[in-house]
Amino acid sequence: MDAIDILVNEHRHIERVMDVLERAVEYGRGGGDVSPVLFERAAHFLRTFVDGSHDAKEDEVFQAITSRGLLPGAGVLAALSAQHTAGRELAAELSEAVRAVTQGEKEPEALFTLSERYVRLHRGHTEAEEMRFFPMVRRLLPVDVMERVRAKFARIEATHGPLADAADALELAFPLPVPTVRRPGSVRAHPWVGR
Repeated sequence: MDAIDILVNEHRHIERVMDVLERAVEYGRGGGDVSPVLFERAAHFLRTFVDGSHDAKEDEVFQAITSRGLLPGAGVLAALSAQHTAGRELAAELSEAVRAVTQGEKEPEALFTLSERYVRLHRGHTEAEEMRFFPMVRRLLPVDVMERVRAKFARIEATHGPLADAADALELAFPLPVPTVRRPGSVRAHPWVGR
């Protein structure tokens, strides 16, 4: 597995967290009670594992590409860097919104709106990387450079822990509901209510 394979694999784990957020928003807007703790833990995941680990790994790829002559401000690289910044800002806003909702200063809709914005950003960012940037990286970076980048990934992950494990923990703490056939009048508590 090369450095790009690692990043693509991490995208799949991040997508699982995006799915949890998306379903929580849908449930909350449908009248369900979604604890702000879900959004607090998601914001922690976004700051620690997406920004602190995954984006840091992508930054290593950016540096390797720029060392090969692609200007840091050129085209796709500039757009991806700006999206990293936007993601960092949205994660911070989500953390602040959790505090405000918990203290009764804002309505839960603030959590839903920020979560939707982050999910849209992530999905567009992932598509741009996987369709445009990663193929370019594979064309431009020789195997020995890719191996050095991969070695740097290991050091980054040692600092934060495995992103996949963090996604597993969040998904297990707030599992997606399984559609069930219910008898009229029966109520099934959502797994993330009251956590």
